[in-house]
Amino acid sequence: MNGKWKKIISRFDKQQKDKDPGFDETKSYRTFRGKLNTALSVWLALIPALGIVFVLGIQHMFRVTVFNEQWIGGFMALMLSSVFILQPATKRSPKDRVPWYDWILALASLPAGLWITVNYPGISAKIGMVSPERLIFGSIAVILLLEAIRRMLGKAIFIILLIFLFYGKFSSLFPGMLAGTATTWTRYVNYLYLDASSILYMLSLAANIGIAFVFFSQVLLVFGGSDGMTEFAFIAFGRTRGGPAKAAVVGSSLVGTVSGAPMSNVFLTGSVTIPMMIKSGWRREVAGAVEAVASSGGSIMPPVMGIAAFLIAERLGVSYSTVCLAALIPAVLFYIAVFIQVDLYAGKHKLLGLKRSELPNPKETVKKSWPLIPIFALLLYLLFFDRMAAARAAVITSILALPLMACQKKNRENFFRKCLEVLIGGGKMALNAGCALAAGGIITGVVAFSGLGFTMGYVLTELGNIHVMVLLLGTAIGAIILGMGMPAVAAYALTAALLASSIQSFGIPEMAAHMFIFYFSVISNITPPIALAVFAACILAKSDFWKTGWEACKLGILAYIIPFLFVFSPSLLMQGNAGEIFLSFITAAAGALYIGISLTGYLFRLVPKFQRLILFISGFGALIPVTGNTVITLINLVGVFGGFAIIMPQVLFERSRKKQLNEKVSQ
Repeated sequence: MNGKWKKIISRFDKQQKDKDPGFDETKSYRTFRGKLNTALSVWLALIPALGIVFVLGIQHMFRVTVFNEQWIGGFMALMLSSVFILQPATKRSPKDRVPWYDWILALASLPAGLWITVNYPGISAKIGMVSPERLIFGSIAVILLLEAIRRMLGKAIFIILLIFLFYGKFSSLFPGMLAGTATTWTRYVNYLYLDASSILYMLSLAANIGIAFVFFSQVLLVFGGSDGMTEFAFIAFGRTRGGPAKAAVVGSSLVGTVSGAPMSNVFLTGSVTIPMMIKSGWRREVAGAVEAVASSGGSIMPPVMGIAAFLIAERLGVSYSTVCLAALIPAVLFYIAVFIQVDLYAGKHKLLGLKRSELPNPKETVKKSWPLIPIFALLLYLLFFDRMAAARAAVITSILALPLMACQKKNRENFFRKCLEVLIGGGKMALNAGCALAAGGIITGVVAFSGLGFTMGYVLTELGNIHVMVLLLGTAIGAIILGMGMPAVAAYALTAALLASSIQSFGIPEMAAHMFIFYFSVISNITPPIALAVFAACILAKSDFWKTGWEACKLGILAYIIPFLFVFSPSLLMQGNAGEIFLSFITAAAGALYIGISLTGYLFRLVPKFQRLILFISGFGALIPVTGNTVITLINLVGVFGGFAIIMPQVLFERSRKKQLNEKVSQ
């Protein structure tokens, strides 16, 4: 990295840490010194360490049999106790010490989880039986989970959970179709606490797959992998028009697919990309929107995609690689649309790229970041060719990544301390993942126990009888609203539990139905009025929230359209014959180009409003996947050639203009 680039990164990083309160996403955690800090670090490191042992099956080498549920109980104990020690109850709570009531909650967390660890072999034989012990430990676990979720994820999801829990117990008192069957507290708590379709089911994802990919992302982040991705993006696109924004799109997509968390990704990459964009002449609102959209798209970009993708695989009973392949074309189209709009916006406003002196040194970047290539190649090989379980593939890749990263002199300095940082950071990230999935587990359990899923399914089926698009619109709006108040994985879990079966009842394939819900759960990150990714970008860009949110919606418009297309045509989800898949992708890419030109109003020169309208309509027609239906194919062809007829005169005019300029120069 050249000296000027180092200074730029250092200055921006320091400015954000000093001035922007949202830069450090763990700023609300308590900080300790001395023995307590050491003990807490070891405690946090135990979470991913034990998870890795279980995922690799090391216990079998010593002929020790451990039920998956026994490890989940241990994970629950470690997670809950860590939350109460680390996360203050309120903003006014002390942040340099643990108050007495949090010590009590932390200690109570241990038996709540460890009771399952110790007793599960006996519990599994009589899973439906109720007993005073199950009532006591189950009640403690549910109450502590609610408080942990409130602290980690906020009041909105806490209130939603209370409403669901209230309904699950007193559904027999509700009128009409909402009426359920009366039940006892003991049976209700036993179901939520121990049933395989409730809390334990969702926590198992956090305790296995979640920890595996948290470990993988932490290895890359701690050893500088995210910096390498960002620098490669700047080298590739930094000098082109609008270079910093293009680098933000590419870099954030690469980092985002590893982190899987839009808001965190904004803080991670945006601290560099947003100031660089602003310095190059981009309006603050647009700079923030570019980063927010690019970071959010990382959650739908294979090969990692966040924990929700693993949940889809579990629900559908398919491999994770199948979900990745299904998500590939929509994700690529999303980034094509964003990249096109960024390029055209830069051309319209005469925004140039960076100078060579402002870019990282290519040789140094390759020298320090080459391990990323074999690391991702190995992960892809294990997932797609070896068909290894996703959690095991992530852990093995992470372990082999450590010696590769150690090939760099910088990473060999304090190597073992960095390895400990990986485990501690992984433990902290696991707290968020665990709480989010526990929330989804509580909701899923209540829906199944109370019969609410069947009731909602009936209501929505009646709604769908009006027209399936009405059902899809309602589902999309519901997923976005829920996603505004909770993490995407929890929003997906709730919406899928309530609505997925209803969508499928209209002949829409399982994969398409779940991907539809997943997409709109993620899109909530860029959809006002909450839009957490936009909020994070506004902090870094110091821009107006509503203006930034509007720009983000324009940039991410394809994410609102594509899900409605792939529910009716699986070719966009890599399902069908190769010819249809290829043609659907090519025509959809043309549609993304047309819509990008329409929204920007510029190609080589300004595009008249009437032509912009034609381009938008043509783009929508071109996006419709190719099928055997004659009418749909005709619409697709009209869209492709209609947009082509608008842009071709500009292309020919530009070629003629450049030819004339070249002739003048040669004369």
